Parts: sequence; structure tokens; C-alpha cells
Amino acid sequence: MALLKEAESMARDYQRMGIRELREHARSSHPEHDPEAARAFVDRILDMEAERVTWHWHENQGYQPFSSAAKMGEQPGGGTSAADPLAIAYDRGMRVHAGHEFAKQWLESARLRPRARLAVLIRAAKLYPMAAQQQALWAKSYDFIAQHLPIYSRMLQMGSLSTMGAIASVVVEEDKTGKPRRTPNPEPSEPIFKNGMAVKNAAREARVQLLLLAQI
Repeated sequence: MALLKEAESMARDYQRMGIRELREHARSSHPEHDPEAARAFVDRILDMEAERVTWHWHENQGYQPFSSAAKMGEQPGGGTSAADPLAIAYDRGMRVHAGHEFAKQWLESARLRPRARLAVLIRAAKLYPMAAQQQALWAKSYDFIAQHLPIYSRMLQMGSLSTMGAIASVVVEEDKTGKPRRTPNPEPSEPIFKNGMAVKNAAREARVQLLLLAQI
């Protein structure tokens, strides 16, 4: 029981810890390194990046920033877990905290492939739906998301990504009169994700990759 309480206490501390300090605890070389710190760091990074990119989408769509749901004593996503320091900034109306830039830069340095990045951000957005207006969208099944990937990829600022190589299923050619004509592409790309399981598998693999990087 004592060990369980100690573990729960450490988890709460990681939730309260600033992102830069948490990054140091995630390193395997840190004297107080604990695998849970790496997991907490990666999940925080993904949560914050999902927040940052969808905030831009919300503003373009005329919605209220979803992080307005964060209050004192809550995580930025409005959860009831221990407060993240960013919640205070959100409550004060600060749109993009410096921590978001840190998360963006760290994730960029990981150099995930677009397919992996998209999958892991979809997972983060589903785990931490930030806006009441968007909860229904992110509550959809992974299969639904795979079938409507252009919508979700745009929300995550990855364009209308839906096929490997972004090769369309149709091509535009000129007919004999010089007018444009749409015809089936003889060599269309395979869909990035055939179904919801493919999204989940790609997200899991990407998260493992990030966990390994976080411990360096």
C-alpha cells in the first residue's frame, strides 16, 4: 500500500511539474529517473501540441478557444486530474504559452513521419477533447476518423492528408477540345489508414518511438 501511495504521489508530481523540468526527469541519466516520468512527458507533449494546432483551427472557424474549459485545479483539457501549470495561463486568457513552443520544437526534433505524427496526434486529441464544440467530433470511433481523414488532418494542421504520397484517386486531364476532364487515376496511392485499427497501431508505434527519444 505504501508503495502504491508513493507511486500515485509521484504521478501527481509529474502532472504538476513544469514541462522543462519534466523533460529532465524523463532522461534515463537523471538521478531520479522513473519510466513514468517519460510517459508523463510524452503524453504532455502530445496533449499540448494537439491543443496548439487545433487552437488555430478553432480561431479560423470562429469558435471559442477550447482551453477556456481549463480552470484552476484542472488540466488544460478540463479534466479533474492534478492541475497543469498551463491551466493558470489559460484561465488568464493567454492563448499560446511558451510551453507550447517547447512542445512543438521537441516534437519536431523527433522527426516523426507524417503518418505517425498524424496518428499520434489523433490519439492525443481523442484522449483529451478540449472543446465542448468538438467533443462530438473527437468522440467518433477510430474507424470513422479513418474514413474521414481529410477533415481530421486539417483540424490538426496537416492539410488534407489522406493517402500515402498524397496522390489523388482522380486526375485532371484535357480532352480533345482542351477542356479539363476528371478521370480515375490509374495508380492512386493507398489510403494512409485502411481502418481504425491501423490508426491505433500507428499511434502506438509513434508513442513508443517518442518514449525512447524522451529517455535520451
